[in-house]
Amino acid sequence: MLSMPNAATYVLPALGIGLAALAILGPGSPRMATGVRVWGAPVAGSEALALRVEGVRRLHGADDAAAIPQIEVSATSAGAPLERWTGSLDKDGIGEALLRAPAGLREPVTVRIALGSGTLLERQLPLLPPLAAADTSALPGAAHATALPGAAHGELRLQVTAARGALAAPFPERVRVAIEAQDGTPAAGARLEASAVGAELDGRGSGPAQITADARGAAELTLKPLAHAVELTLRATHPGSAPPGTRIASGTWEGKLPVIPGAIWLDPGGLDGERPELRLISPTPRPRAYVSIGGARGRALGTIVPLAADGAGFFSGRVTLPDSAAPGEANWAVVASDPYEQGAGTVAWPITSAAASASPRRVELLADGMPAAEARERARASHARRAGLVVLAASAVAQVLLLALRSRTARRRLEAHVAAASGGEGTGGTDGAPLSREDRDRLLAAVRAEPLLSAFALAALVGLSFAAVAALATFR
Repeated sequence: MLSMPNAATYVLPALGIGLAALAILGPGSPRMATGVRVWGAPVAGSEALALRVEGVRRLHGADDAAAIPQIEVSATSAGAPLERWTGSLDKDGIGEALLRAPAGLREPVTVRIALGSGTLLERQLPLLPPLAAADTSALPGAAHATALPGAAHGELRLQVTAARGALAAPFPERVRVAIEAQDGTPAAGARLEASAVGAELDGRGSGPAQITADARGAAELTLKPLAHAVELTLRATHPGSAPPGTRIASGTWEGKLPVIPGAIWLDPGGLDGERPELRLISPTPRPRAYVSIGGARGRALGTIVPLAADGAGFFSGRVTLPDSAAPGEANWAVVASDPYEQGAGTVAWPITSAAASASPRRVELLADGMPAAEARERARASHARRAGLVVLAASAVAQVLLLALRSRTARRRLEAHVAAASGGEGTGGTDGAPLSREDRDRLLAAVRAEPLLSAFALAALVGLSFAAVAALATFR
């Protein structure tokens, strides 16, 4: 049976390395860092801070959506606290936080997002300048109901606009035509013939449509795009503008209409009530639509609209605007299939006639909490690895001391055994011949040197072994 020192010599290294491995490979191993990103378009002076919060999990540089329950979003504007928002991020890691600011947003605006007692993000957000009608935007729709480019010929000038700035297939939209004479006067009563390739006109199929302009020289037709490339051809005549016996004034226009591929259509039918209802229809299967609602003072609120299959073969969903939406705050709705509003099908649909008074903006990344989340995860793992290394170092020191103790004990026993075998001072050796003091001293010196050298070599080997384990454990 092994003695206690012998047992400790064999058990201690295994126990130390095992405990260190549990700490280093368990709590000390890299885990997913969970954090949040904040998206929005806050405008100075706005009475609402509408933020789209994205939950993210990251491991080895790969990101994944994080569903986070019960986060709390708080903010201050110029030092004054705003009302808090509490909610959850869905399975896609997206949540819409709305914090009212009755006094208007003023810099600095600082937002804090907490999960329990921990802080996921605390950052100062930039404020954008107030929107203006002259602002440019890459978004098709609300602020882009301007004259469409096309090839025009003839005495009559035709100006064509899409009533809502964009079209989505296969849903009907109104197209407006303004007809003027060469002197700029409206061509009242002008006759307009319209034909289209890739679309139906006024429910007539592919055949031409005949329309008469009103007293302002304005005509309107309904067009249902059946493809993403629609070419419209218009020919106008104005008999009343020509003297008797002269050629009738005419003009033509040919151009492409702004049909947005992949756009989710906003049905204008539910926007006329006291509480406007947004009915969204997607021609392709989509689980949800991301909506930003705003006005001249920027993004007022955001919502996620679930879409489900309807009886018409599309995917649709509804949302009613809340009573808390102040007048002027809900003029347009940016509708997208992705939470970043970067997809090619993102459209700003007008909700009211005042939509063209400002140019909608896409949400942009305001604050990224992932670098801080990764730093927290690295600090946690580093703390656990340090604890494992402390256990490893303590085990190495204890093992070396134990080896030194065993070596010292063994050396003393060996010296006593050699002294007894040599017969002591002045007596004969094992063959009966007497040993001189010098011979005896040389023999004892040789006996002492060999175990001491072996002990140092073994201690160095043990130290190197523990150091190698520590190096491998901390390699990242």
